Amino acid sequence: MDDLDRLFQRLVHNIRNGHAEYLSVPFTVQELYDTLVPYRHYRRDLGIETNQDYEAALSRLLSGEKGYIRADQAMQDRLKKEMASQHPDLGAFRDYAETRISLVPDAVQKLGVSIPSQNAGGYSVGARAAGQGGNGSPSGTETATSFSIPALSTVEVADGCRFCGGTLPEGRPVIYCPHCGQNLAAKHCEGCGGQLDPVWKFCVNCGKKAM
Repeated sequence: MDDLDRLFQRLVHNIRNGHAEYLSVPFTVQELYDTLVPYRHYRRDLGIETNQDYEAALSRLLSGEKGYIRADQAMQDRLKKEMASQHPDLGAFRDYAETRISLVPDAVQKLGVSIPSQNAGGYSVGARAAGQGGNGSPSGTETATSFSIPALSTVEVADGCRFCGGTLPEGRPVIYCPHCGQNLAAKHCEGCGGQLDPVWKFCVNCGKKAM
């Protein structure tokens, strides 16, 4: 097991325990190194001695080495070239901070982590869901975390769960999907996809006005 293997295992472990939606929903490169597995917090667990070695492991992961993640082909080609050069730019992945990546289901399942059956095939990072902007910002598929639940009368019920596609009960407001457990009432920023508190007028992450 090398630095790349340990990085991927820690990533899957952290996602399973704190961001379970990312087992099947894409997330950004910046979330990977800033939130999910930041070096400053996991240096000891990763067994990686220097920040340069950590960046090298990140670059290998994002380049698609060992088939752990799916990502934009242009980014992967760039990082492969960097890693193959005599003097690689180990921080090149930061040029793709807003690029969305996703875990390869088979790689996750080999670690003994199950993925919601409805999304076992994973999401194609290059695919655009209906209504999604060209910059990769989601407008239909978003992450969900806990927040204060609004009054039931204000919750709009979709025809199907936007996370897993499962059929939702009819004739009553639905806050949580009965199939995958995701929060369907959460409000998200149209700019960065971050979750918004119902009373916020602007996103605390990117500053975009809440719609």
